[in-house]
Amino acid sequence: SRSFALLLFESKMEGAQDTGYKVAEKVPIDQLLSQDSSDASLQAYKKSLGLAEDFYSPKDDPRKVVIVEMRIIFEEKGRNDIVYEFANEAALKKLKDSPFTLKESCKYKIKISIRCQHDIVSGLKYVNNVYRKGVRVAKDEEMLGSFAPQYKPHEILIPKIDWEETPSGMLSRGLYTAKSSFVDDDKNTYLEYEYAFAIKKSWTE
Repeated sequence: SRSFALLLFESKMEGAQDTGYKVAEKVPIDQLLSQDSSDASLQAYKKSLGLAEDFYSPKDDPRKVVIVEMRIIFEEKGRNDIVYEFANEAALKKLKDSPFTLKESCKYKIKISIRCQHDIVSGLKYVNNVYRKGVRVAKDEEMLGSFAPQYKPHEILIPKIDWEETPSGMLSRGLYTAKSSFVDDDKNTYLEYEYAFAIKKSWTE
């Protein structure tokens, strides 16, 4: 029979390791912006990144990646989004101290808003570890992609198609903690935070 950990959350490690994603060779942003505008393939690459000559580079904020917000969106009509705001340390601490509730068998997806500044970010990845009673029961790694610096946040949906589903049954109900981070292909970590949630039989239990 399948283990409790597998019943609880399907680990996506194999999928993350075998997605076929390859990080493109890095090119300085100044060089990209100045290269021949008649090169159709280059223009297509710039467009795919959302790269424009008025790229965003604020002098008062040296951060390369700013994680603006993360939302948990539910398939069930009328159910409000759960919103994580990453404005300051106090907001991050509140995530762990204020668990939210997920109803068993509910369907959801995650929407992440990020702002890139100063330079192109290559191979940005979302890593999420879930724990119960101190034991890790799942690890997800989701490749988000490469992004150009612009003021308007880039928005990413996980999964892009279909929905995730929380586990059901008495054994899966209870309190969980999780640790998430955003890391690029150079192993730079742009944000780390912890949060807590409970899986219950109903939303109001």
